[in-house]
Amino acid sequence: MSRIPKGIPNAFPLRSQSELFALGRSFELLLQGLGNDRDRVGDAIYGAKTANLVVFKDKFITPRAVLSLALFNGFRVLGHKSADPEELRLFVETMAFKHLGLDITLQRVTGVTDSFLELCQQNIKDMPPGSLLAWRKLMTYTGSCFRYVNTTCGQRLKVIQADWHQIGAAAEHDPDENHSFSGMCAFSMGIMGEEAEGWMQELLEVFAVLVDRISKPAALLEECDLLSINMNNRYKDINFDKFKPVMLAALRSLLPKTWSTTHETAWEWLWFTISRNLNEATNKVKAFKLYNAHLFSTLGEEQFEHFRTTIYTDFFSKCATSQEWFKQSQTRLRYIADRVLRSSYDMYQRPKEDMMDELSALGLRHVGYGVPVELFAPFTDSCVIVMKRLIAEIAKDENVKLSLKTDVVSAKAHGLQETDASDLMLEGFRWSIGLVSRVLMRTITEGSTSVM
Repeated sequence: MSRIPKGIPNAFPLRSQSELFALGRSFELLLQGLGNDRDRVGDAIYGAKTANLVVFKDKFITPRAVLSLALFNGFRVLGHKSADPEELRLFVETMAFKHLGLDITLQRVTGVTDSFLELCQQNIKDMPPGSLLAWRKLMTYTGSCFRYVNTTCGQRLKVIQADWHQIGAAAEHDPDENHSFSGMCAFSMGIMGEEAEGWMQELLEVFAVLVDRISKPAALLEECDLLSINMNNRYKDINFDKFKPVMLAALRSLLPKTWSTTHETAWEWLWFTISRNLNEATNKVKAFKLYNAHLFSTLGEEQFEHFRTTIYTDFFSKCATSQEWFKQSQTRLRYIADRVLRSSYDMYQRPKEDMMDELSALGLRHVGYGVPVELFAPFTDSCVIVMKRLIAEIAKDENVKLSLKTDVVSAKAHGLQETDASDLMLEGFRWSIGLVSRVLMRTITEGSTSVM
């Protein structure tokens, strides 16, 4: 059964090789026009996008430095996938899910498209013929898919929520663990002759959380990112496809009277969405963990001291009101900077449970202090910007060997065009500090709601 909704727009937008060439070449020229700096391109796209989506601007809570790279990779991969219709549809559905719940109209799609094309015209001297039309076709197709998936997923979410409520209600009247979802999964594995692998047991422990968060893409992604760290640290070989038949068999047994192809399709979509996030996050953790450790073993006290002082200079310059909340002594500010560095390293190394306990406690203390959650994104941006400069300086130092390498295929799979260790160290730091920021912002938001 197809994982793509049957009604999703399937008219392949680009049919000629000349259009595909123009698409790829124009993006290369845009990158060159902005100094071959991925962050600069992403930031320019961010600025163009938010300028046309003022009504959504308050929803962009992800740190700009993190979202800018995501935008760069999104447009780059969108162009790259255009050569394969099925790959393009899969990628567009992935992006569409992350925009679930937003009111995406044709007018807004056109506005974002116009802004991107204007950005290209401003920064590309010799635009390949047909480039602007090719991008307009591709982005119109993408916007149409976003709108369709938004509607279709809403229907599937209702089915999933009703099924899960029914399973939970039945469990309250039948305390037999064998009749629970986890129990039926174990039974199904026995029937299939499969043994319960460790990662699968860990998945079952948080499966209810994943189901609850399926309607909240950002929250689901956060949980998958955290789960992937644990799995990567504890298990070598993970095949997420193994869980799908086990899950479906358990659900059929628990919902014999209501189960139908509609339910099957909804739950297949749920697992495809979760497993896709887990696969992506697990691959990133595998790629970044080694380089994150290499980063912290390479940085010396001089670089750490530079980080401690410079992040506040950058932060205060872009967010003057933040100084009202950072009136502590220099000793306290240095402690906060060290805590940031430690958290970005520990996120890869320590168990999820320990990190969540620590970050939750830290977040709740911020609730007590009344620190605005809006400050976290620009503070994270400053951390990434300063770290990028430090890594660039380290890369120039002949006394420091940035010898770790990765293969080109692996690098491109993680949105990187370079295979130098300096690139991977920066992206590893960006990913972990971004995750720390997301956990803290959610904890503060939920904690504030509870208090009120």
